[in-house]
Amino acid sequence: ICHRFQSCAYRSNQWRYRGRCDSIQFCVDKRIFVVGFGLYGSSNGAADYNVKIELKRLGRVLAENNKKFFSDGSSNTFHVYFENPIQIEPECLYTASAILDGSELSYFGQEGLVKCIWVQLHSSSIVHQRVQMALVSKVVRFPNSSTTAPPS
Repeated sequence: ICHRFQSCAYRSNQWRYRGRCDSIQFCVDKRIFVVGFGLYGSSNGAADYNVKIELKRLGRVLAENNKKFFSDGSSNTFHVYFENPIQIEPECLYTASAILDGSELSYFGQEGLVKCIWVQLHSSSIVHQRVQMALVSKVVRFPNSSTTAPPS
């Protein structure tokens, strides 16, 4: 699992999903598999969201999924998965994007990292077992990214 943000926050009238696209470009130093994204949800109690996630390379959509997810109002990220793991090749630029539709104020990430270490999972979860995520030495880089931005 790769966590770009070191913390999250919310402020009144600060961040609200309203069908806008949030995206980030990234590359890796060794091959990995992406199974989905962790997204922040409502900072104002429980709420439902419609979400479309996409993963692109050179403008070509490699994977997409339209889902509904329930945010319980906590600051935890909520996982939205692709139907199948997506292989990510080293030194290639990819774009991860999410379009969320919901009316509640949302948590947002802070202290965004330019580089992340992809941590090997020690989970018995069926999703993580079949993916066999990357080794600890794999680095994810976020070129030209700001230090504070929403999705996680």
